[in-house]
Amino acid sequence: MQTLAPCFRLLGLLQVNSVRVTARRQQVVLAMLLLNANRVVPLESLLDALWGSTPPATARAQIQTSISALRRLFVTAGVGERIRVRGLGYTIELAPAELDLHVFEDLVSRGRAELAACRPDAAREAFRSALALWRGEPLTGVDSTMVRANQVRIAERRVEAFEDCFDAELQLGLHHEIVGEISTMVEEFPLRERFVGQLMTALHRCGRRVEALTAYRTVRQTFVDELGLEPGEELRRLHQDILNGHAEPVSKPVAASVSVPRMLPARVPYFTGNGAALAGIQAQLTDDHGPLVAVITGRGGVGKSAVAIEAAHRLAAQFPDGQLYARMTENIADVLERFLLALGFTAIPADVEGRAALYRSAIADRRVLTIVEDATDLAQIRSLVPGTASSRLVMTTRARTAPLPGSTVFELDVLGGQGGIALLAAMVGRDRVWAELAEANELVELCGGLQLALSGAASMLAARPHWTFGHLVARFRNGLDPQVRASLQRSFAGLSPASRTLFARLGSLDTVSFASWVAAPLLDLDAVTAADALEGLVDARLVDVVGAGIATRYRLHRLARIHARELLAAQDNDGYLARLFGAWLALTDEARLRQGFGTRGDASRWPLADSVVNAVLTDPAGWYAQERVALLAMVRHAAAIDAVEHCWNLAVAIADLAGAQRMFGDWRDSNECALRAALRAGDRLGEAATQYLLGELDLREHRYGEASARISLALGMFDRLGEIGWQELAERSLAVVDWATTPRQALAG
Repeated sequence: MQTLAPCFRLLGLLQVNSVRVTARRQQVVLAMLLLNANRVVPLESLLDALWGSTPPATARAQIQTSISALRRLFVTAGVGERIRVRGLGYTIELAPAELDLHVFEDLVSRGRAELAACRPDAAREAFRSALALWRGEPLTGVDSTMVRANQVRIAERRVEAFEDCFDAELQLGLHHEIVGEISTMVEEFPLRERFVGQLMTALHRCGRRVEALTAYRTVRQTFVDELGLEPGEELRRLHQDILNGHAEPVSKPVAASVSVPRMLPARVPYFTGNGAALAGIQAQLTDDHGPLVAVITGRGGVGKSAVAIEAAHRLAAQFPDGQLYARMTENIADVLERFLLALGFTAIPADVEGRAALYRSAIADRRVLTIVEDATDLAQIRSLVPGTASSRLVMTTRARTAPLPGSTVFELDVLGGQGGIALLAAMVGRDRVWAELAEANELVELCGGLQLALSGAASMLAARPHWTFGHLVARFRNGLDPQVRASLQRSFAGLSPASRTLFARLGSLDTVSFASWVAAPLLDLDAVTAADALEGLVDARLVDVVGAGIATRYRLHRLARIHARELLAAQDNDGYLARLFGAWLALTDEARLRQGFGTRGDASRWPLADSVVNAVLTDPAGWYAQERVALLAMVRHAAAIDAVEHCWNLAVAIADLAGAQRMFGDWRDSNECALRAALRAGDRLGEAATQYLLGELDLREHRYGEASARISLALGMFDRLGEIGWQELAERSLAVVDWATTPRQALAG
């Protein structure tokens, strides 16, 4: 029996999902709320729990501050708003399976019911699942007398669960497997007669009669010394039976009965989109001659989990021997152990190879469907591939890797506008969507079509009937949903250091797409190493590939770009933008030379490898047409960060390249932007160069008055700066203006 990890945990350190609560006041307040989940905790009870009978004058304000801090923590942990004000107190709203204590109590109750119904195998499964939820002492480290009273009560329930579990396992003949565990409990609780009786029974059944009798003598001596009492009648009778040989004889181990695991998580009630992938997966899993493995891949948040679980639920009846489920957040050895326990095994090999072999043997003649999510290491997943066609494996991964042998890959993409609207309508109601259709469409766009982002947005709206789509659009314009951020961060965490640095720096680009060569200057690495770092981002689904062959380009998804810019703020700037601007200049130099132009401007260059330059500039004119948007963006970017020399040097290059193709709008936009930057910074040469080029453009477009004024101004500045080369260009251009504006009669005379 497998349950999803509850998001609120108090059976150990106090946690909300993976986020620990460490501040003392927040710990106590949250502990009190969780211990009384879905019930109002009066403010006075919180005061008592925190300060006893002597609260400070600011106590109420401190509790309000703690509540606010917990609400922020809940958002970070991805559980949303849970704490409500009710009269003169607070309550936390939880679903039945969201608190580990509740899940524990439910499983223990189920185990006791199964034990009473003479189903020890099912009872054992429930008890072991319940005990697996414990991560240490309940509410470890929470400093409050009132909370500690509850800690004792909860800890007692765990001890009782062990006693019931051992009873079930002894009924199953598992005395060899549990005798050591019972011995440990007897050492920890020497006065609990039930543990002692279970230990005596297990030892006797293992053929260790003398040790069983010794265990009784030890506990009897403890009772007499510490309490002045004899052990209870049941324990004394068991001792006498073992002594006289009347106890249950030594038995052989009894194999656990065949277990049928049902480990699938609940399916989403609003499943929409990805119909083609779902149909393909269903067809493959029901084809006795089809591939054994279905791989569902795509970027984080695209809906891989929803498709996998929906397919599994629809096909559960086709796999009557069980459905296994795991997230690959732990190592494969632990996953195999849990699967084998769920399949009814108790003697489990210690090594991965042994566990994998036993797992394949267990499902060889059974129809079992296994779902594993968030796989990253496909070499480990091979341990779960069935050996026969009766069972199947479905896995989700965001990695771009070679497919497993005998698998089919189903690639999921983001939802389009229609699919996104359908998902919103399913979750918040069709009428509400149609009432604000324009805003709903904008929300789909802001969420980038990601199901995770859209589901989170729709959940907010469903929980807040007074909100409009306009409210949510305004929020999403300014940042990421915490769940989306967490999903992106999981992808980011698995990257190499170079790929991490590159991802953040790509966020600074203002263009939709980019060429692969930009990775080299951004990282200050050679082209091959930088390309590997970029491909690491592609493999992690943080960067998309657009096109193929020589037209291949890359782009960041909108939400990935936002996250990259968040990460960029914490990075050191080692001059990567200067290198990027310099690399663009180096390419424009070569593009101009190959079209017969000279090069102008002294800003620093960052030379790319000859092989890269030759591959990029096979068609220099076509290269400018393809990259003109990116080049213009570089000019604006350089202007925005006051990299003025690079800014106007790039504008000068654009004047040559755009002018050759009569793209005069590019020429004017870039040089006007560079002129403004030069004027702000007091860069006189940059001002003169851009004034001259704008005058040259006026001349091309027959605005002779404007051309004469600009070029004359630039000429004077070049003269004062001693820029002879620029001065000669300006003089020639003025001569052309004079020729163009001199009446033809004067020319003839």
